[in-house]
Amino acid sequence: MLAINWGYALLVTGMGIGTVFLLLIVLIGVIGLQSKIINAATNNTKTVAQTTTVGTTEMHPTPHEQAAIAMAMHLYFNAHDEEPHVITIEEVERRYSPWSSKIYSMRNLIK
Repeated sequence: MLAINWGYALLVTGMGIGTVFLLLIVLIGVIGLQSKIINAATNNTKTVAQTTTVGTTEMHPTPHEQAAIAMAMHLYFNAHDEEPHVITIEEVERRYSPWSSKIYSMRNLIK
């Protein structure tokens, strides 16, 4: 059809699709390798952090620490100015615009 070299077109299409799938497989391998490296690094730091903590073996705070954090957040976020409970409504007049009046001149029929 219209001087299209179908052999070359299919070759270019196949090479493009093959390249995309090959790069996806390589990307999956790189992401898997990164996750293994990160997990190994966090396991090393977790063992160091567990040996330096006193009193608990887990990384979670005690109930007393949780209560202190919750109270501090409550005091921080709920501290605001008192505002008067008065609702004011201002009526704003619309400015004249030639665009808003064009709709009225659109249906004028010349007789």
